[in-house]
Amino acid sequence: MATDEVSLEKRAVAGDAAACMQLGRRLLRGRGVARDYERALACFDTAARAGDADAFYLMGKCYMKGVGCAKDPEGAVSCLENAARRGHASAALKLGACFEQGIGAPQSDELAAYWYRKAVVRGESRAYDELLRLSLKNGRQKEKA
Repeated sequence: MATDEVSLEKRAVAGDAAACMQLGRRLLRGRGVARDYERALACFDTAARAGDADAFYLMGKCYMKGVGCAKDPEGAVSCLENAARRGHASAALKLGACFEQGIGAPQSDELAAYWYRKAVVRGESRAYDELLRLSLKNGRQKEKA
């Protein structure tokens, strides 16, 4: 293990949130270290406890897919909401999709639109398309009624 990797590991073990995020990403992708999804998730958990929005977002993605843990859509939504409330645009987009599709949370087009709008305001360009699509879908449903 290279000296910078040893230093990174030591800082992560000591609870340094930035080091945990860096190490967690490396472990998740297998860059410079062997892939270890469970350790990556543990690193993200440490950083999330320090309030890191990216950590909450990545934990949410892991829980949604069952990477390094059992699939837990409800846990994923909780993590994504923590990230989105901290200003994470991609988390707000993903959270909107969860509410729209009823994955890990009750289906709600109103909450989906709320989170898509938050994502748009925070600069997530894909969210505008999702918000427009949702609006058009709801408009067609009202016409049929």
